[in-house]
Amino acid sequence: MDINERREEILKILADREYVTVEEFSKVLGVSAVTIRTDLTSLEESGLLIRTHGGAMKSSMKGEARLISNTMIENEMEKKAIAEKAASLIKPGNTIIIDSGSTTIHLIEHLKGKNITVVTNNLLVLERLKSEDDIKIIALGGSLRRESMGTVGPLAEVAIKALNVDIYFMGAAAYDKSSISSSDISESSLKRYMMESSDKVVFIADSSKFGKKAFSNICSWHDIDTFVSDVVDKDFRKELEEMGVEVLASDD
Repeated sequence: MDINERREEILKILADREYVTVEEFSKVLGVSAVTIRTDLTSLEESGLLIRTHGGAMKSSMKGEARLISNTMIENEMEKKAIAEKAASLIKPGNTIIIDSGSTTIHLIEHLKGKNITVVTNNLLVLERLKSEDDIKIIALGGSLRRESMGTVGPLAEVAIKALNVDIYFMGAAAYDKSSISSSDISESSLKRYMMESSDKVVFIADSSKFGKKAFSNICSWHDIDTFVSDVVDKDFRKELEEMGVEVLASDD
């Protein structure tokens, strides 16, 4: 079986299922996991499937939410570098919002000793900061959205509207030159309330999300004060800076 035939077989296998692991592909096709990963990467670049941690799902599921357990380990080094850069904006005594997301979660690695208040709807943030005595934590209630392990809905929105916060660190599923978007309407709604409650909005996202749109629009770039990423296209950076958006890149 040559490379083209093997990749056709991968698509046939995936056509009947929502998700297939690398191990399953390897066993059925009789090739190594390394070969399968290479095939999946190539097929994703062609838009024929979507890579996930440990496997792949059909491209028809592109608009659907992806579990944070998968997205957290994608571009992990870039996300950690972005979070470190973003955390440099935090001053001792600040009150900040950390929302749900696979990049924002890495901010907590840089909060020790800052004596700050963290407002969050992110259950993973709550879990990891619970033993940090110098950090005051305010948890937002609401309905649990399991894909992101964050709370959303009217209860969370009412709670955030009662607060005034220094900095909001916002994550998102996708962004392009005109807007920033999420895969979930209720998540987008809460993010907008978080923006309204904050003096400064810092959007953090890695460059793999650039040039894409997710299901629900959150805001335009005019609503963003600072953008932190790993790499920012030169022309796009110029456009953002002309709009008054501060641009920080971890590779600078």
